[in-house]
Amino acid sequence: MVEDRELYMRIRERIAARPGDLLTVGQIAEIATDPEVEDQVAQIPVGTVQGPLGSLQVISTLDVIKAIRKTNPDLRVFPFGPAAVIISVDGPKKQSNLWSLLYFALIWLLLFIGAGMALMNFHADVGMAQVHRTIYRLLTGRSVLYPLPMQAAYSIGVGLGMAVFFNQLSRRRRAEPSPLEVEIDCYLENVNKHIIHRAQRQGSKEGGKG
Repeated sequence: MVEDRELYMRIRERIAARPGDLLTVGQIAEIATDPEVEDQVAQIPVGTVQGPLGSLQVISTLDVIKAIRKTNPDLRVFPFGPAAVIISVDGPKKQSNLWSLLYFALIWLLLFIGAGMALMNFHADVGMAQVHRTIYRLLTGRSVLYPLPMQAAYSIGVGLGMAVFFNQLSRRRRAEPSPLEVEIDCYLENVNKHIIHRAQRQGSKEGGKG
């Protein structure tokens, strides 16, 4: 039994596990305490992964603290971070096959066509072709139906602008995330919060019925 010792614990946001796996404190959280205690606490079992492949399981910070206190009742636990950890129930990773490559190519093609149509519809709505003709006439003094130099420069500028916006040309690309990466992180954070809140609401309803 450990006496008068403190343990600082930060719950991970999300981990992946297979059905039937036994989850320990060390898998669920990052812990910091005396070295002789840390290894023992990290091996404490918390629960077993349940549910079918593709499902999500939530283990609250309180459940982890209870598991630690069962074997170390005198250990003072100071939790930080999320209120719960989300376990993604996954199976063994499958190797890429021809169908996966075809599926990826199909999705990429659909996104490419959709993005191209969105750009073309936008340019048609704002009359971009007429704008190019007007600018070309003001610069050269000639009126043409297809100002190819202007259109080529505009197309290259759009591509370069997108590359700069998504931080693809900057030397600091590896150090700073792109706007798209920031939006994805915010989306995943909101998804995790929603999953935890939904699990807490379901737990409250079940507790009220009991």
